[in-house]
Amino acid sequence: MDIFSLYRRLLAPFVVFSEVRREPARSFAFTLATERKLLVVPRLEAVDSLALRIFELVNADPSLPSIDPPEAYALAFAKHSGLPLLTDNASPKLAAMTLEELRGTMVLDSLDVLKALYPRETLLRVLAEFTEDTGVRFSERRLRELGLA
Repeated sequence: MDIFSLYRRLLAPFVVFSEVRREPARSFAFTLATERKLLVVPRLEAVDSLALRIFELVNADPSLPSIDPPEAYALAFAKHSGLPLLTDNASPKLAAMTLEELRGTMVLDSLDVLKALYPRETLLRVLAEFTEDTGVRFSERRLRELGLA
């Protein structure tokens, strides 16, 4: 199973896509783009102003981890489009749960996606493989909430 069994296509705002600099991630992204599984979205003026507002709100709140401009833009695009934001960065997820302006914006991380893709009996194995492949680790609290720790 892969993410495309959940989503037919992924959208990446250009300001986020331009941040992908490492190989093989860049090659993989270009392959997905040529297969029309990844669409790069141009910068939208309507999203720019919301992104700036999100950037200012998040970075002014000491209870939230800081957010950088591409993350703020991705979060603004998710809010504007009504589509979920997929990210393993904590700031967008916490901002969406905390800030009134972002209420209803869905932010999913890899754990959310893997949980949706795999049955519980194989999820622990998949999580171990994912962590080994990516270095992304999930908190004990999140794993406990899912009954996985």
